[in-house]
Amino acid sequence: MSTSPKLTPEKELASFGYKQELDRSLGVWELTAFGLNYMIPIAPAIIFGFILKSSGGSVALPYLLALFGMSFTALSYAILLHQFPIAGSLYSYVSRSISKRVGFVAGWVLLLDYLLIPTVTAMSASIYLHQLIPSVPYVAALVFFTFGTGCFNLFGIHLMAKLGLWLLLIGEIVIFVGFVVWGYAVHGGLGVGHLFSAEPFKFSGISALATSTSIAVMSYLGFDAITTLSEEAKNPKLDIPRAIFFSVVIGGITMFLTGYIAMLTLPHWQQFQNNDAWLNTTLFYVAKITGGRWFEIFYTSGFLLAMLVFNVVATAAGSRILFGMGRDRVLPHSIFGAINKKWKTPHWNILLIVIFQFLLGLTFTVASIAELVNYGALLGFILLNIAVIWLFYIKRQSREHYLKHLFSPLCGVIVLTWVFLSMQTVTLVVGTIWLTIGFITAYFNPHCIK
Repeated sequence: MSTSPKLTPEKELASFGYKQELDRSLGVWELTAFGLNYMIPIAPAIIFGFILKSSGGSVALPYLLALFGMSFTALSYAILLHQFPIAGSLYSYVSRSISKRVGFVAGWVLLLDYLLIPTVTAMSASIYLHQLIPSVPYVAALVFFTFGTGCFNLFGIHLMAKLGLWLLLIGEIVIFVGFVVWGYAVHGGLGVGHLFSAEPFKFSGISALATSTSIAVMSYLGFDAITTLSEEAKNPKLDIPRAIFFSVVIGGITMFLTGYIAMLTLPHWQQFQNNDAWLNTTLFYVAKITGGRWFEIFYTSGFLLAMLVFNVVATAAGSRILFGMGRDRVLPHSIFGAINKKWKTPHWNILLIVIFQFLLGLTFTVASIAELVNYGALLGFILLNIAVIWLFYIKRQSREHYLKHLFSPLCGVIVLTWVFLSMQTVTLVVGTIWLTIGFITAYFNPHCIK
């Protein structure tokens, strides 16, 4: 379904059978900040050690490959957003491009990531805080990072967006200072001893590189999160594609540089690869050896602040996907489709996500969840790229724009499938169990009509 560009966002939403319920107040820079805060360019601090170990020596290269694969998918998102400027992201786009059943499955697998990623960040932040201040118990920190930041979402998207702009600036300052300190330390003789080296690009094999790339993909979910705010953007067709482009480019470059410069300080990382504490907080140790105690405190404080913002943003994005599915009644409408009249937020979704994060954070390790995170993202992104081809070449039988509607999404499918099949066996098994539950639910759900 293609709609007239002359329609206002509210009237365009009505043409899809929905009414404006969320607060439409976000511009391009607030959307970009939302995406970057979700992408958190400081994200390598969470999974740096896991990427390093799984690749056999490189963090920069997996991030670069993930950026390459995500670029095709980002373009597909922009294309489908222009066709369907509504909340629900991947679920909404695949539902309207292919079918509701396939759309439900796409939304279902992506939910796995929107539930698990903020859990990983809350756990990681709690571990970092405990490392910095041992007197703060892990459980107490976990309560703060889940309930405290998650419940902030209840008070509206506008307040969160304004705060996000300032906190993003602070986070970028922390990252820039980190680059300077690490580079100065390396130039002074630490690590490899010089700033230009092939050391950060070494890996143990193609399979290991693909596995580590599948983990690095987690850090690029920010551009998908932007599309969940389609009904809260002032001009979704124009501003969201721009915000996607800015967040992917800025986030990708920042994470690549983090992986490159930090690895210059760790030429003998193999001696720590079986140390879980070191893997969980690798950049904590990098900060400590490059800048001493003062920089350790500075960098960790910046990281914790970034995690606070991320959990707010991640909960907002996940709650909007649940809202899109609840509004269409593929999930119980009274819970998932409900909107708080005062704050205009999907309050039950927010509370459910917060509780889910806390319980998982008490039960599992960061490593076990981090490995599972990208099953849903990669499979969902593959379905999204297929949706572009299906919409224009099968459903509409259009033969125009081969580059955008065929070649680019096909490249996305190929790259992402290669990375997807390279994930560890246990990840594929557990993820497929989740996928099977989604298939069964979609089959028996009367609202998931073809």
